[in-house]
Amino acid sequence: MVRTASQGLGGPRKRKGRWCGLPARKRQRTELCRPSHPVAEPWPVSDLRAFDAPTEGHCEINYGPLLREVLRARGWRYSTAPCHGVYDEDTDSSTFYVKEFEACLQGKSPCQLFGKSGSLEDGYRLQALRLPRHALWMMGRMPFRVPGTARDQCRSREDFVQLVVEHGAGLPGKPGNYRIAKFPGTERILFKTNFTKAFKDKAWYPTTFVLPDDRKSFLREVNANRSALWIGKPRNEYGGAGICVWKGSDQALKRTIQDIKSGRSIMQRYLADPLLLGGYKFHMRIHLVITNLSPLEAFVQENGQCLFATKPYRVSDQTLGVNFDPPVHVTNMGLNATPKNKENFLKEKPLIGKGQQIRIRQLINHLTSMNPSFDKTAFWQQILEIAADTAMYIGKAVQRRFKVLPDRHFEIFGMDLMLDKKFKVWMCEVNTDPGIGYPDKEVLGSPNPDYKKELSACAETLHDVFALLGLDAAVKQTQGSLRHWLKVDVEQANKK
Repeated sequence: MVRTASQGLGGPRKRKGRWCGLPARKRQRTELCRPSHPVAEPWPVSDLRAFDAPTEGHCEINYGPLLREVLRARGWRYSTAPCHGVYDEDTDSSTFYVKEFEACLQGKSPCQLFGKSGSLEDGYRLQALRLPRHALWMMGRMPFRVPGTARDQCRSREDFVQLVVEHGAGLPGKPGNYRIAKFPGTERILFKTNFTKAFKDKAWYPTTFVLPDDRKSFLREVNANRSALWIGKPRNEYGGAGICVWKGSDQALKRTIQDIKSGRSIMQRYLADPLLLGGYKFHMRIHLVITNLSPLEAFVQENGQCLFATKPYRVSDQTLGVNFDPPVHVTNMGLNATPKNKENFLKEKPLIGKGQQIRIRQLINHLTSMNPSFDKTAFWQQILEIAADTAMYIGKAVQRRFKVLPDRHFEIFGMDLMLDKKFKVWMCEVNTDPGIGYPDKEVLGSPNPDYKKELSACAETLHDVFALLGLDAAVKQTQGSLRHWLKVDVEQANKK
């Protein structure tokens, strides 16, 4: 009922949360709630301009040309200001001088703020800039370099956001006149090790150990259940890099644990019986958008993508440990679209077709038609509970470290989730780079079979995000819908 308003898992156990091994008919039923109106006031049509934010070497719109196309379709104009430089159509970029922007935020000229000698970068005399009445900054995800500094000092998008956080109180007008698609500090907040410490007692998060700190307790767990499977993940790696799965009885697992002397990794209970489609393992990418911290507002897009492994799922000595076979167990594209696995990636597979993606809508339609016990409402309730806990964790962690003004930031996160055979939803990880951009047209020298599907999914998500924000609501829109969003009940989660 609706009203208007990677990779590792563990078995059922008694921990905090409503979903610990409960059958669907006994779960608490609550209504799914959709937003009735956008979260922000619309901007004047004349002020719908999206601005560059820094990335590697240049200023570049995050998600590349796709975002620019979506913005233009919605009535936005692209501008390089307040970044100095001429926009380059070929590279979709412009030069960025961080001191100009820093002085601009404080209402000063670079000479006033840094002195005459400090107002030069790479032989260029920095100029005084003026901010417009409204500004939307979509954040690049790669580091950028500040020209003229020692060794071209590397800066991250966090530096850009923190400049706005530090000096943004002096910006004219309402805080909501300047929107930044990033909260400060979220990359570190969502390191797998930090996430594990926050959610180790949640029923939807698998049994997980942080190494080397938890080495002794992990070895006790392994020795107590030698038939269990464990997946190892490096702390900061994404895209499936560094992943391996072992049996608890595998001596290679113990050697690996002993070899971890420094750095931070996690060992996580692996789900040996995931829900399969056509014999293939998959995970779900669901988008969580946090639109405000005070008060906390969060929404889940009622769609998303399913990413599949490209070899039939099987647990055996031929696919685990020293013989670990990523395309059997790992669903990330980087470990499936490889020259060695090209035939499996491009061949026709049951329900999936060629490639490795389908939409969440297709998954739900299939499960509804083939499994009478599947409960669509309960499925989304589980996801919303996970999203509520995740949003609360992110919000509190950001506010502990930074003074963030209301209505100034928003961010799109990618929640990677899995289903077991009982339709219980498990969290794998949360990403600050949800991969919403132009997919590759070719993979392994052949046309990418997922290109059109992924492009359509990414464009839909971006249109839906702007429909949710409502900044461009003064322009008649033909794409994007509030009906595609579910409101996350953070108040209910806070009472638990």
